[in-house]
Amino acid sequence: MSSGFSDIIKQGCVKIRSRHFRIYQKCWLVMKRASSEGPDMLEKYSNQRSTSTKSPQKVMSLTNVKNVSRVPKQQKKHAVMLEFREESSLTFACKSEAEADEWYNVLHIYCIQERKKKLDFGEPDLLCHIRNEECVQYHVFPLPSDSFTAHGECTLQITHKAIHLYNAHDPRQRIASWPLKVLRRYGRDRTCFTIEAGRMCDTGEGLFKFHTPEGEAIYQRVHTAVLAIMESQCSHPVRTQND
Repeated sequence: MSSGFSDIIKQGCVKIRSRHFRIYQKCWLVMKRASSEGPDMLEKYSNQRSTSTKSPQKVMSLTNVKNVSRVPKQQKKHAVMLEFREESSLTFACKSEAEADEWYNVLHIYCIQERKKKLDFGEPDLLCHIRNEECVQYHVFPLPSDSFTAHGECTLQITHKAIHLYNAHDPRQRIASWPLKVLRRYGRDRTCFTIEAGRMCDTGEGLFKFHTPEGEAIYQRVHTAVLAIMESQCSHPVRTQND
């Protein structure tokens, strides 16, 4: 494909409802993140093959989306609807309920949650919450790794001691954990949050990346928790036999 992975958030075969004829027509839908070419957008192609040889049939900006919802099953199975501020809408149906859920989650994160998110780039006031064992959750999508097989939407939960990864569709299923004490390093950019785990982690040592628009917020949360651990260790020195 002409577009690199870093540009594509999600893509797949769907059936889009025609605005004039009210029928569903099969196409290949590509969701791209904002870049030098424009904002977050949806591109419509006739099929997957045409993405590498032709221009999209239609390009839809996602900057003016006011709501993302699942269409009731009695109206249309496996369908998602985007409502725009100019009182127009886009409805498309997927092959399965799981695929529709994934489209809905990704669109909701980028079109609704990210827009509402207001990051505070000052000193985070999180220390008291961390010490009180309060945890914060973020929706993420793990990127492929040699030692990690998780895929699809997950929930990253950050406590005062560790980072936990859960199945977003089954909150009881914990996929992996990384104690903060044994993290080698962590970082973020505009689209990802990254950790390098040590050998004592459940997953073993390695680099793990999570696609998310909330990388900065996750980084600040983890960084504050790590500082709290360091502060605790400094204030409670190890006792020796002579003490």
